[in-house]
Amino acid sequence: MLQRVKELLTQRNIASKELLPIKEGDGGAHLFSVDNKYVVKYSCLPKLDFMTRTNHQREFDFYKVCSGKSVDFIPEIIFQDATDDEMIIVMKKYTPIKAGEWDENLLKQAMELCARINAIDPADFKWAYQEKEERSKIVRYARDGTPIYEPYPLSLSYRNWIALQEKFPEHIDAGLLKEMYDSFDETDSYAGKPDIPETLCHGDWHPNNCLRDGDQLIVCDWEGLCMGRGVDSVTWFCCVGAKMGININRDKLIEKYCGALFKYANIEVDANDFYKYIAANEFTQFFRFGTANVFIQDNYFQSADIDGVLNSYNTMVMSYTFLQHF
Repeated sequence: MLQRVKELLTQRNIASKELLPIKEGDGGAHLFSVDNKYVVKYSCLPKLDFMTRTNHQREFDFYKVCSGKSVDFIPEIIFQDATDDEMIIVMKKYTPIKAGEWDENLLKQAMELCARINAIDPADFKWAYQEKEERSKIVRYARDGTPIYEPYPLSLSYRNWIALQEKFPEHIDAGLLKEMYDSFDETDSYAGKPDIPETLCHGDWHPNNCLRDGDQLIVCDWEGLCMGRGVDSVTWFCCVGAKMGININRDKLIEKYCGALFKYANIEVDANDFYKYIAANEFTQFFRFGTANVFIQDNYFQSADIDGVLNSYNTMVMSYTFLQHF
């Protein structure tokens, strides 16, 4: 692998005194540092499953399209090439941002950048529409990445929650579970029909995908590029940031994002619609899938961890309660 990358760099007259593996990327790509100046992203395509190859191709195509445009928040691409067997992207190396460096100003800058991404004209990314149509048919993914088109039965989710309630009766309200089950379709409608338009989205917008170039933010890892709603990007950013230990004030960041979205994309979003959409998605996801991993991994809840269970349950209840005010 290392030798092949050296050959490709030599073919492009890129001298490399020091070529060091960084890590195997989460998406199956291999990353290398070249003299601490460039980053090489290399993929051996025959070794990848269909979904992973598609993700890599999506990012490759995005960089190709943006190379002729004045997009200042993507990595500077030194060169990129692809065959049926391999794909390589060489880009300028930037500085990672540590969790402790994320202050209020930098977080607001990230929200403004998210809005700028949402404001990109999707006309050059028609494949994002086509993929969205296909993705919309996928209900969930199996652990091996295989798409599943059949819905996870709501009745099974309910039975799983009841099993957890019987294990932790002092913490989980059976009557409330029944109420949420009976009103699930009505509550789910908030998530299915929000008054929030779709835009082009990064697809995996979180602090670790932001790099620093002086005072400017650079966004990497565009494999998840898709048509979607910026609200999902903002909430995912906040969720991952909080897990990293970043001091996240979600209300302030949402306010900053909404203002920037109107500034850059002329899209005005009512804050109530924003929060309703967040709550509805949290509720429906936790009700449907909040017990799935516990059920599979913990031998029918016999060793279910109360902290993990209550985190899912309390988030679901808070979101459901919030929605009852509308």
